[in-house]
Amino acid sequence: MSYEGNFDVVIEGVGAARGARVLAAPEGLYVEKHHVPYSTLLGVALRGSILLVVGTQVAMALRGSHEGLATLAAELRGRADLAHLARTDRDALTGERVVFATPVALSGLVEMERFKGMALEVVTDQALHVFERGGRHVRLPWDRITKVDVTQAKFGRLLRIGSGPTQLEILYLTDAQVQTIRGLSSRHSSAVLGVAGEAEAAGVEAPAADVSTVAAARAGEDLVQRFSIPEFEASLGAVGAGSDRPLGAAIDRLQMSSLLPVGFLEEHLRELRNIYDGALLKAKREAAASRDLFGAAKALDGQRLWDAVLDNVGVATEATVRAFERQTRRVAANRRIPWRKARGKFMPSTKEVSGVKQRVTRGVSPLEKPLKAVTQASEALRPAAEAGPAELKAAYERWLQSLQELDQAYATGWAGFSREVIGVWQDSFVPRLTRLGGERRRLLPRPFKIAFYFVLFVIIAFAAYLYFTGQLDQVIQFEQVESIPQPD
Repeated sequence: MSYEGNFDVVIEGVGAARGARVLAAPEGLYVEKHHVPYSTLLGVALRGSILLVVGTQVAMALRGSHEGLATLAAELRGRADLAHLARTDRDALTGERVVFATPVALSGLVEMERFKGMALEVVTDQALHVFERGGRHVRLPWDRITKVDVTQAKFGRLLRIGSGPTQLEILYLTDAQVQTIRGLSSRHSSAVLGVAGEAEAAGVEAPAADVSTVAAARAGEDLVQRFSIPEFEASLGAVGAGSDRPLGAAIDRLQMSSLLPVGFLEEHLRELRNIYDGALLKAKREAAASRDLFGAAKALDGQRLWDAVLDNVGVATEATVRAFERQTRRVAANRRIPWRKARGKFMPSTKEVSGVKQRVTRGVSPLEKPLKAVTQASEALRPAAEAGPAELKAAYERWLQSLQELDQAYATGWAGFSREVIGVWQDSFVPRLTRLGGERRRLLPRPFKIAFYFVLFVIIAFAAYLYFTGQLDQVIQFEQVESIPQPD
């Protein structure tokens, strides 16, 4: 089976082409006349409407529809062994555990030499590695990195890393990857996760009869210490235009209301997306910092993640109510309606806020089942390790599969989450703002009303004073005398 499509392609060192024919055939990847064997591919990363592909012979970026690129990326991952860096004893990675490997775009200085282009970035527990097309390799140990800054660029977050004569700007990292790098650089440990047994470390040869037993034990130890974690690309890798708009048509309809500022709902959803992603981001960051497979499985425990998701639903509900309050205050101020009146009449009650939370929780309820599967797979790891390397490998593969299914479910959960939030605005909040906008406005601003009533009060008080002191009659008589015509 093969996949064929047309994309805008930039091939480093060759040039760019619009609408280029791309074919993923059984024997390799074809881009126009260029043939790329699958065995040479090192990494594939999908970032919104851009697909990065890096190998030992080629580095390219493809642009097109997200759906078409996602299909191509799945085809490439299925045919190429892109996880080999996590388990292969490459000279550059000996004694280090790979946390993640991803194609990126780089620019800056590498050992005082100007560099700009695509490369494979490999993050381990000991250093940050950059593998260029053609074989050049740069290693930046965490204890020598002096600067890690994050800024917002046009295509996503830009990570700046400084280490002596090397100053790099890295683009197309996900938020999870950025947080992992920042965590490793700040919590560096000098302990190397090696795979040598005690006998080898002591320089003592194992008896010939025990070689197979020692090899099996080392294989199990290697897997426990040199595990890999999926990048959660479907759920945490959304970068680029349209990635934060799962309900574009519904948003556009609501934005047609003159009561909502332009771009308000998109910004509101981005705020909620950060809250929603927080549970998985935190778990992945803790798993990446774990020293062994069991610690990573504990960090990504399904029940723990489900509890965190529910907590974040509560936080998102409060953020939604606060956003509605800001809009209610704005409309009330424009209509010159006292906030006390608008709040009592249009702000949701505690019971209604609870209903909003229950509604949003229904949107993420499909997450519960895959999270239970993750828990079951993680609980099976330690018994499998005690049973033997073969059993551990099978349990490990099941655990990875459960995490990949969780990745898809978490992305689907965001669609349900945002759908319910938009439904709350559409069914309740926007109609309330509409009714508030139709309320009768005050003719005079409150300060003018206060001044008018004060002056009126002073006049009435002065008249009452004159009346009770008997001076009012004298004033009236004086005015009458003044009004009598005087003879010429």
